[in-house]
Amino acid sequence: MVTQQKYIILNPRGSMNTLSRIDEIISEYGSFEAYEEAKLNEPIKTQLTEEHNGFTFKVSLPHKPNKFYVDTALEDPSILLTGGCHVDHEGFDLNEIEQAYYKAAGVVVTKDSTWYKDGGGDRTTTAILQPWIEQLNDLQFDGKYHFILDHSHFVFKYPIIGEAARQIIKYVPQRPELLRLLSTRFKCGLDLCIDVMHCRVEGRVQPFVHIEWDYETYEDLYKASIKLSSILRETKWHGNLDAVLNFNTRAVLNKIDAFEQADFRAMLMFGDKSYKLIPTL
Repeated sequence: MVTQQKYIILNPRGSMNTLSRIDEIISEYGSFEAYEEAKLNEPIKTQLTEEHNGFTFKVSLPHKPNKFYVDTALEDPSILLTGGCHVDHEGFDLNEIEQAYYKAAGVVVTKDSTWYKDGGGDRTTTAILQPWIEQLNDLQFDGKYHFILDHSHFVFKYPIIGEAARQIIKYVPQRPELLRLLSTRFKCGLDLCIDVMHCRVEGRVQPFVHIEWDYETYEDLYKASIKLSSILRETKWHGNLDAVLNFNTRAVLNKIDAFEQADFRAMLMFGDKSYKLIPTL
């Protein structure tokens, strides 16, 4: 009964008329979880009206880390006296010393020039990034509206503990700001930004939706990714386009705060505000 209920939530348009359909899915995929994961990784094309071009994309689920911390000491700790140790208070960007400890622990980090803290477009971000939504279709300058995926990731931040923490503590008397590195907690999150482009000669790009949601556990992130990915797969969200464009026009005229604008667009599509951030420290 619980399994059937979950299936209804993940597949709102799915058929639950007969138990034979349930048996078929379990027989083919082994479980509803495996079925949903397989469906999530299929390319999808939204069924837009004739006035709008299709937005073809695929979605992925977050991969569970092998461990949720970093505890390996550095072979050469000299970076503790010279390396940058500013901690991203709200985000997931890793400083020079954090990167060294993550590397020593075998954690793969990504340097991404398209994903950065707002206002930091002149630099890249280095973090644990996993792909979430990936756009597959090419854009055409043909006078129609097109959705553009600006960025989309799952992201993680680990605390530094164990031998790594003890190594850092030895250098604190010489450099007290190193205590920042030992004050971070585990957190994970998802980030999605979709814009819309009107392909006219005088065309412009406008925001369509942007969310940044943080979680204290991997399990909460996983559940949220299932829910949000299901919304994206419903192929109805593109119907918000006119409402978003009208709102964007009014927002400029009425000088509405940028965060209020982002909340409106996120509420329209996902039923919640745009930014739900957990402090790093």
